[in-house]
Amino acid sequence: MSKDIVWEADMETMVMPLAEYVNGKIYSGIKTGFNDAFIINETKRAELVAKEPKSAEIIKPLVVGKDVQKWRIQQNDRWLIFTRRGINMNQYPAIMEHLDQWKEDLTSKKSTSSLKGRKSKQYQWYEIQQEMSYYQAFEKAKIIYSDIARESGFAFDTKNYYPANTVSFIAKNDLFLIAILNSSIAWNYFKNSSSYLRGALRFSHNVLGKLPIPTATEPERKAIETLAGYILYLSEQLKDIPSHGKKLMEVADDKLMLSYFEQILDAVVMELYLPNELHTQNKQFMRHLLHENLQSLDKNDSDKMQALRKIFRRLFDKEHPIRVNIFFLDSVPVVRTIRGLDENYENRAKELSSVLWGI
Repeated sequence: MSKDIVWEADMETMVMPLAEYVNGKIYSGIKTGFNDAFIINETKRAELVAKEPKSAEIIKPLVVGKDVQKWRIQQNDRWLIFTRRGINMNQYPAIMEHLDQWKEDLTSKKSTSSLKGRKSKQYQWYEIQQEMSYYQAFEKAKIIYSDIARESGFAFDTKNYYPANTVSFIAKNDLFLIAILNSSIAWNYFKNSSSYLRGALRFSHNVLGKLPIPTATEPERKAIETLAGYILYLSEQLKDIPSHGKKLMEVADDKLMLSYFEQILDAVVMELYLPNELHTQNKQFMRHLLHENLQSLDKNDSDKMQALRKIFRRLFDKEHPIRVNIFFLDSVPVVRTIRGLDENYENRAKELSSVLWGI
């Protein structure tokens, strides 16, 4: 049996498609039909809330495609007036006054030849155009991603962002899943199964839904979730650090810690998908990670950054088996192909995708 057949057998017996894993809860962002009326900045939000405090109830933080980064969302100055279908606008006079200036543009077109107005659908002129049966999912933890991207970038949202129409999301509070999605092996799948627009990948729900999700034992899931939690915390803490200068030098070790934790997580996910390929090359990660018995930051009441630095120093020791295996991981042929390091990468990538993903 060739090693390619071994990969194929492993993939067939250990995974389920993402769409099944999340019970089909992959959703599109919001189409307002006229953004000028519904998308506002902080200044306008403050003005509307000052006029009528209840306005704050339907003014929501908005995320657009360029705000979505790997692991986190870049805070912006955009807010959405979320007037869903059936809303009682008598409670929000300040917002009604604001929207009224665009009433002609917001009203449904009487004919296709009309120059002003939105698509002819059954909605009130002050309501957003799209019917959102899943709007309650906006107020829960979720995984957000840009519909068009040049690099891997799935963000974990716990701040109840409302996604614009250039963004989609997975309605699932799942650190294990975001670890999978932000891995290099998942990016390999997306690159070889997605269509492109001006050099960027287009993430269709169909392609995303077919991503195979590997199985893992409960201790393995917990270890991955814990490590992903470390990365999310560090990504947030280090978000405003400049790329040069004195401030960067002060936190250089913390930036290295974040990068190293990401490398470990990527290697562990790779091992879930390709255990035989890595183990035959004496590359083991999960076994050593489980031995560490890493604790969730939620259970740490002391200085979280100091606790992470202590863990980092231990795992980054030059004799630690995880660091040794990380250093030599790119020597494994399949890893080099997945990460685009082969000289003959394009041909090998096509061959690997055919076997690994059935593309």
